[in-house]
Amino acid sequence: MAWKKKLKRISYDVVSYIQIETEAIRDFNDKQMLSSYCLHKLEVVEWYIALIDAGSEKYIVPQTREQLETIRKQLNECHKEIMRVKIKNPNDRPYIDIKYPKGYEG
Repeated sequence: MAWKKKLKRISYDVVSYIQIETEAIRDFNDKQMLSSYCLHKLEVVEWYIALIDAGSEKYIVPQTREQLETIRKQLNECHKEIMRVKIKNPNDRPYIDIKYPKGYEG
């Protein structure tokens, strides 16, 4: 019997981390780094699913196919959200347009 390598578990925390970081995107570098990280995790999930489907004798996948499908769905949603984030050009600063209440005599 050949020795099997147990693969690292993919934590559900990864999805939460990506969601939180998506809210903190400030520039194109942030967006690219987070997109790359998300796609990397998605690749790992896809690979694990492929190993399960193939009935791999070499690796032990620590999660069920259903768990991995759930993570894959969540990561795909996260990536869509990352791509929806619009980066504002820092040179396009709006003019100060303050709406004062009626009767305010500042």
